[in-house]
Amino acid sequence: MHSSLRVFPERPKGKVIKDSVTLLPCFYFVELPILASSVVSLYFLELTDVFKPVHSGFSCYDRSLSMPYIEPTQEAVPLLMLLSLAFAGPAITIMVGEGILYCCLSKRRNGVGLEPNINAGGCNFNSFLRRAVRFVGVHVFGLCSTALITDIIQLSTGYQAPYFLTVCKPNYTSLNVSCKENSYIVEDICSGSDLTVINSGRKSFPSQHATLAAFAAVYVSMYFNSTLTDSSKLLKPLLVFTFIICGIICGLTRITQYKNHPVDVYCGFLIGGGIALYLIRVTPVDGSEGGSETLSVSSSRDSTLRRKGNIILIPERSSSPENTRNIFYKGTSPTRAYKD
Repeated sequence: MHSSLRVFPERPKGKVIKDSVTLLPCFYFVELPILASSVVSLYFLELTDVFKPVHSGFSCYDRSLSMPYIEPTQEAVPLLMLLSLAFAGPAITIMVGEGILYCCLSKRRNGVGLEPNINAGGCNFNSFLRRAVRFVGVHVFGLCSTALITDIIQLSTGYQAPYFLTVCKPNYTSLNVSCKENSYIVEDICSGSDLTVINSGRKSFPSQHATLAAFAAVYVSMYFNSTLTDSSKLLKPLLVFTFIICGIICGLTRITQYKNHPVDVYCGFLIGGGIALYLIRVTPVDGSEGGSETLSVSSSRDSTLRRKGNIILIPERSSSPENTRNIFYKGTSPTRAYKD
């Protein structure tokens, strides 16, 4: 008996749909509670006085802490503007990018390059909706985590801002000893009337503007760097450098306006950029997932596929074991082989 392997040309593929029983439960019972708890924690840390920074000491008449205080309305990048740009700007950019990507891939023959649709709880989610929610959700979660980590470090260190002594207005006469005998003060001798500004002056390390701006800039830059093809030779570096430069400028304004020390800004850049790189690492833009998953193809007849890695095997058995046929799919190019 002669055995041979025959290769047949590619046949048109149908619309690929993946069934998932964990998508909606994970979203409702894992991801949403984590995001909601992060937002609630930020509310208590940022907008209430439940948690106050520690009172660290300072030197008498320290010139590095006696810089002029600039009102929030006169800041180059107020906190409200930063939050709007860091949250809304990248989210809109990602959704626009995903919409363009989905339209371009949909126009290809047989939709090559599109991620399979997911059927969860009787609802069909296409690749645009899933990818947009995935990346925007990771971006929002990353910003909340970055702000949360920054607040915890600020409250734990109590490092003073360059304008701290200006708003604190320390009463040196209330000390038991003079500054000449003991120049380092650990007591709370502030006589300023605005306690909110004084407490804000104790939260300088790391710079919150730097951490949030660095996270948003690095995350969106890595997103476009992974999504855009090499054919866009100037568009990719233009977008990447634009977001990175905007994030750097946002952080440097905190130094020029005496809101943070240089080390606060530089460490904020490292913290925000590191968190963004980690989230890009654990949530790849290409959407590749390991393990095995079940797909269903809607074509002239229904078939069940088993995927392991990037190879899909469809066994089709006839009455004779010798005529058993296997169809292999690797990537997006199907090849049919059988032995007779």
